[in-house]
Amino acid sequence: MHETEFSFFNLESPDAVSVLPGGGHALRGWIWPKPGHHIVDVRARVADRIHPGVHGIPRADLAAHFKTGPQPALAEFIINVTVAEGDGGVQLEALLIDGRWRPFHTFACAADRTTPAAVTPPSAPLRWHEYGRMLEALLRARRHDPDRPLAELARDLVRAVPTQRALRHPPLPFHGHLDEPAAFSRCGFGRTAVLGWLFHETMEVRRVLATFDLQAWQTVAHGRPSPGPGGHFSEFTAAANAGLFGIIDVPAQLPSPATLRLYAELTDGSLHLCGVQRTHLVTNEEEKAPYAPGGITHAHDSLQRALSEAGFDLTRDAEFDREIDRIATDHALRVPKLIAPVAPIVRQEPSHAPTPGRVLFVTHNLNYEGAPLFLADLIAHHARQGSAVTVLSPEDGPLRTQLEAIGAHIRLTDVRPLFAATDRSDALAAIAVIGRSIDFSGYDLVIANTFTTFWAVHAAKAANTRVLLYVHESTTPAGFYHGRLAAPVIVLADEAFGLADHVAFTTASTRSYHLDYGKPSNHRLVPGWIDVARIDRWAQQQSRPQLRADFNLPADGLLVSNVGTVCDRKGQHIFARAIDLFWRRHPALARVTRFVMLGGGQTPFDAVLADLLAQINRPNIEVHPATADYLRYYAAADLFVCSTYEESSPRVILETMAMGTPILSSGVQGVPEQVTDGVEAVLVAPGDTLALCDAMARLLQSPALRHQLAAAARARVVREFDSRILLPRHAALAAETAAGQTSS
Repeated sequence: MHETEFSFFNLESPDAVSVLPGGGHALRGWIWPKPGHHIVDVRARVADRIHPGVHGIPRADLAAHFKTGPQPALAEFIINVTVAEGDGGVQLEALLIDGRWRPFHTFACAADRTTPAAVTPPSAPLRWHEYGRMLEALLRARRHDPDRPLAELARDLVRAVPTQRALRHPPLPFHGHLDEPAAFSRCGFGRTAVLGWLFHETMEVRRVLATFDLQAWQTVAHGRPSPGPGGHFSEFTAAANAGLFGIIDVPAQLPSPATLRLYAELTDGSLHLCGVQRTHLVTNEEEKAPYAPGGITHAHDSLQRALSEAGFDLTRDAEFDREIDRIATDHALRVPKLIAPVAPIVRQEPSHAPTPGRVLFVTHNLNYEGAPLFLADLIAHHARQGSAVTVLSPEDGPLRTQLEAIGAHIRLTDVRPLFAATDRSDALAAIAVIGRSIDFSGYDLVIANTFTTFWAVHAAKAANTRVLLYVHESTTPAGFYHGRLAAPVIVLADEAFGLADHVAFTTASTRSYHLDYGKPSNHRLVPGWIDVARIDRWAQQQSRPQLRADFNLPADGLLVSNVGTVCDRKGQHIFARAIDLFWRRHPALARVTRFVMLGGGQTPFDAVLADLLAQINRPNIEVHPATADYLRYYAAADLFVCSTYEESSPRVILETMAMGTPILSSGVQGVPEQVTDGVEAVLVAPGDTLALCDAMARLLQSPALRHQLAAAARARVVREFDSRILLPRHAALAAETAAGQTSS
């Protein structure tokens, strides 16, 4: 056994003192992290050539030696390398959880001119879905870097794709294949799809597990109908129901290409590494980038040439042709005709315009969520100003009672036919039905909240009623509705930005996603608010020691809270992985800390999170169901963590600022417009599990820093985000919109 600063390792074949002659070699051994470290992957570097390795093979002997308990030691690796003349040596490198490759062993080489370096060709042709994703990425790259030739952009894109995609196929008597992750894959909110099939010739597969970081497995649904394998392997009954599907976490700090490992657990309890697959991931943030003016033909040709130069083949079939047609249609619908200069956004100031008498507020639901709660405060303010208010929603919810208590009339409507439409005419017909069921002309103003209520903008303008559209989404309609709505319906969402008389944003960052459609001259910036006085009244009636006792905290205990609807966008899966790393790197501190997530429900993602927590198996992580009594989760906490991937102006940040609780958050979109890193909060990159872990440790170990940040945040929220300052500005914007005061 040998060791480095971060690991123990052993080279089993050849031994660690070997000099490698020219030619090909299979390097086999194992590597295990020292306490506080975590190893994700292994590779070899030979001159300027990278040889990826198969890492994570279970070793029972190492599990016994390192006392891993019930957890297997995923420690063995195999790396195939080729040594050629002039190679100075072979360096073995380990990928740590921080995303850095670190050397741990070097072989000397002894090759002569008879052993040239081998060039590894791409392992498989690219299919329609892989090529389509690459073409869309190239079309976005043209907008981001307009001065570079498309040929160069295409070559850069192709270089990012792993030539060796499948490093390990299921060993006999297993059979299987993975369609996803593909060579080029989508990664939404730190998660990417696993899709394929797997079976054993004679034994039942009890579970299929997958991981990108070797930190924690996630269960992949298995046993789905698989008629293709069933027909091909008719001699094996298990082949007919061997389909698998899951969506697996990918921490943001891991470099590209990322490597998925697929494991099968048999009914005898044995665990087998059945697949190792590499992929270049495109995040949903990258997918939000807009297209450049022009068509797709030049990009299509440039990408095909670049792939051919790199040795990639394309499978050109009917699916390929359909994908190119889809991209061409989508591109033609959404590409800007030109890119005009955009003036700075207008900041809304108080106004003397009269308060509109009849206001229709439109929301996507009536749940206790950020956007509906934002609207509830606005509705209450208008009611106090004397407006007669009606609320229109496609979904009922618990917020209804609160709204009715302030005099709001609640109307429900059915938008399902619109969202099921496949062409423009059917979509407009569905909107017309909504317009006939609700008299939009009977209101002085329609306030539509979030662009998911685009249908109300169309219906109101058809009735010649003025509209104020609030946009909270730090993503485009195309990005938000990807794969869920037909392209012509998404275009109607884009058009709502131009139809609305004013479009209001609570942060400049959110506005930056929406400059290619609509009328930027009608954009207004009015920050989100929080009712500081209400929070203060609540806090004055509470005993913090009693609140902490209600959480069963010991005298020396620490509480970290995470408040928000459990969903992939809010990043609770990243928070959970950061807690697991926290246990590994700071065990003494972890033992006195409780981590509570508020916002659980009954969604499929809640089940995914529960599965992840079961795999992590830490005793002090809890998920509590959503509740209206949420302020105590800020007040009792020593630290509030917002692990979100995408936010405009998160209400939870403002509430925590007002409560005087220190904040650790992803520094996404509008969050830095609410709090400054190092001044009112600590901000980290979204999806980075290690950065989140280490920032939690730093803050929990420093009460003085927590107090400093919390005091600064409290002062800023009172100074800049109090509802007494901002609600009159929002009301002024509504009054100006109703009165027809617009710059368009």
